[in-house]
Amino acid sequence: MLVIALNESAAGVRHPLALGLNLASLGALVLGIATRAHLGLGGGPLAALLLLVGSTAGWIGWLVGRGRDVPWLTAVSIATFGLAGGALTVFAPLALVFVGVAALGAAMAWDPHVAAWIALSGPVAMAITVAATGTSNDYLGAGAAAVIAGGAMGFSRRQSLRAAARAAETQVSEARAEAERARAELLAGRNHLARELHDVLAHTLSALSLRLEALDAVVTSGGDARRELDLVKRLVRDGLDEARGAVRALREDSPSLEDALTILARDRGAALDVSGQTRRVGPDVGLALYRVAQEALTNVVKHAPGATAKMSLVFADGSVCLAVMDEYGGVHSEADRSPLSGAGGGYGIQGIKERILLLGGRVEAGPTENGWRVHAEVPA
Repeated sequence: MLVIALNESAAGVRHPLALGLNLASLGALVLGIATRAHLGLGGGPLAALLLLVGSTAGWIGWLVGRGRDVPWLTAVSIATFGLAGGALTVFAPLALVFVGVAALGAAMAWDPHVAAWIALSGPVAMAITVAATGTSNDYLGAGAAAVIAGGAMGFSRRQSLRAAARAAETQVSEARAEAERARAELLAGRNHLARELHDVLAHTLSALSLRLEALDAVVTSGGDARRELDLVKRLVRDGLDEARGAVRALREDSPSLEDALTILARDRGAALDVSGQTRRVGPDVGLALYRVAQEALTNVVKHAPGATAKMSLVFADGSVCLAVMDEYGGVHSEADRSPLSGAGGGYGIQGIKERILLLGGRVEAGPTENGWRVHAEVPA
């Protein structure tokens, strides 16, 4: 009976089934004590009856206090049926269950140093009743055993509940962290796509504007505009291809960096030199270096039209380096500059630096004796 009552009490009382088990345990306990103890309306039997009523009321109050999360009611109720149950043990040994359950409830609700004071209420009441009635001291040993058993089970239950709460908190924290990671990845993907589309539009529109300037000059001079129109149409097609390429890069099925730079060099009239042990790099690295080359070559057209552009791609151990250089071959005036030299917000170099930095690389850009040089290095 003691073990059954303790296990059922540890089950919790918020669930209807748990409440039913607790009340069934209490009913069985009260019935067992009533049939074995001498209850009556006078003397010792009356004291036993009152103690049984007090123990039962305390147990019910404990269930209510736990179910409604009322700490003070829980504390008063446990102390009540612990004291009453301890005193009742002298009249009915089965009342030791009240003492054990009181220790269990206290150990579940409070830390050991607090629970001990409430759990000891039963043995103290038992000792006083034994001394007052001259009953055998054997009851004290049984009471101590009941307190130890109930306290151990209650403490174990408390630790289990705390572990479950910590596990639940950990799961919630992990779920939140996963949600934040997913949100960050989504935002990064959107920013990446927006950056690629921006670059595609910026370079394509810059080239289109340049060709339209040339077309205007041809039309004004009465020349044949067919060639310039063909170039404009090709630029539009190339722009669409680059937009598709940006999407392919995000899907990780883009062409190799060497192939992409070969096509870019051919279209822009630049020379490309590749050295080192060539290998396929990740799509993010390949796209970033491609944008470096694209930006540098666009700047050549904008700021040094007619200059000779050269690209050098070096596959080193643990990194890939790309250098884009232009050599004008002489001093040129402002009149030699492209009409697009003032176009743009001046964020091209800054943009590619940010790209490369995100990959753990570095970018250097500056003048040389005969032109301009952009150098980028990325771990790969």
